Amino acid sequence: MATLCKRLLVPHAQLWIIVLIAVTSCSRFQQYPRYVAAKKNTNVHFICHHQNGSSIRWYKMSEQDDIPQVIRSTLPKIEVVSKDTVLEMTINKIQYEDNGIYLCENASLMGSVQLKHKCGSELKVIGFSTIEQVQNRNTLKDAIIMIQSILLVIFVSVPMLLCLDKGDGKDISDEDHTYEGLEIEQTATYEDIAPFRDVKAKWTVGEHPCQE
Repeated sequence: MATLCKRLLVPHAQLWIIVLIAVTSCSRFQQYPRYVAAKKNTNVHFICHHQNGSSIRWYKMSEQDDIPQVIRSTLPKIEVVSKDTVLEMTINKIQYEDNGIYLCENASLMGSVQLKHKCGSELKVIGFSTIEQVQNRNTLKDAIIMIQSILLVIFVSVPMLLCLDKGDGKDISDEDHTYEGLEIEQTATYEDIAPFRDVKAKWTVGEHPCQE
């Protein structure tokens, strides 16, 4: 029982250590926004709060980078402003190559690369064509749904109408053959009836109904 408890406690302890390291590493630098999706040729801003003075720098990690790369503040499109414990960075007229994760870190780059991904800010550049494509896809999707609905109504209603027409035709044909084969009996009309004659019946003795 004791061995089982030790086996269960060891993974939990390791997990807590990893969580504490992650929290400690990210708490040293607070940067925002964490995620930015902006159109091409627009400006984006990143802000970092720190307590290490002038040793803080901005780094970038793209998909092909194994380690963060230092961002040169001398580039025309990059503007870095440091105010006491705040380090701001502005990227002007962003392009697709600016996609990546931006880190606010000290020169030693303490911590693992995985933690840098979690603590950094991600930038996603969206082109104008992408927005138009999304709108076109939505329009095309709505049109397909409408066409499918119309076809479904047609496929359901046509067989029902055909069945109803067949049922009505069968009823009419049955009514037409109901009296087939019967002979018409001729009856006398009013003019053919002979006039009624009031003839007194002759009763014989013993035959009158009132006599016994």
